[in-house]
Amino acid sequence: MMLDGKKIIVTGAASGIGRATAVLAAREGADVAVADIDCAQAEETAKLVQAEGREAIVIEMDTSKAADAQRLADEAVAAFGTIDGIVCGAIKLQPAKLEELTEEAWDAVIDVGLKGYFLCAQAAGRVMLEKGSGSIVFLSSVGGVQPYNGAGAYSIAKAGTIMLGNLFGVEWSGRGLRANTVIPGQTRTPMTEAMLADPDVAAGRAAVVPMGRVGRPEEIAEACVFLLSDRASYINAATLKADGGLAESKMMHIPGRNWGGKNMEYSAG
Repeated sequence: MMLDGKKIIVTGAASGIGRATAVLAAREGADVAVADIDCAQAEETAKLVQAEGREAIVIEMDTSKAADAQRLADEAVAAFGTIDGIVCGAIKLQPAKLEELTEEAWDAVIDVGLKGYFLCAQAAGRVMLEKGSGSIVFLSSVGGVQPYNGAGAYSIAKAGTIMLGNLFGVEWSGRGLRANTVIPGQTRTPMTEAMLADPDVAAGRAAVVPMGRVGRPEEIAEACVFLLSDRASYINAATLKADGGLAESKMMHIPGRNWGGKNMEYSAG
């Protein structure tokens, strides 16, 4: 098993890619700290982790708060004795065109989807630095390398996530830690389900992916778990695309990107 005996934190683990990563990490032998602002859904993820025969704790938290990030690390150490890796996947989506984007909406997305990654990785990373080993994985998006028009600050947060992973990897690799970023493509999650429920939108979004289909959360989780594992021991400050080739295609515009004009909040992309 790739993560046999390891102690892993997953933020944004209540649903979507975060949940799939937590469950796969457990299947590969890890005990998992399930962190999310949605405690009820996080409890469901914890049950799935336990069904794989591993230990799970639920940490209700707001990743954008430094005190919560430190509590995340402290509670993981109290429960498991150490931290071997963290996957930062919490995100908030507040769609808007830039000319209409409010300061509050900007801050909400950046605070959770960029500052929150920094705070949680920093807190968990300090524990891993003390023992000289560990792995940090950030979840970005194709939206971090292609602009998602109408999605507010989402693309900015996801682009920043890539640089954050690179910088952590460069600064900390000499002390035994690795940091990398996974770039998911279009993936069927709670955040995208409302759009993909429309057959025309689903067909249009699949059509621009070179592989011809939308991905599954479990496929993104495979990339995350690999980067957490010792099998990725010489992979650092890298971006791993799990997008069916979308980021490299020439079809920059994705049909059916309709955020519905609503403010939507989800735990993980």
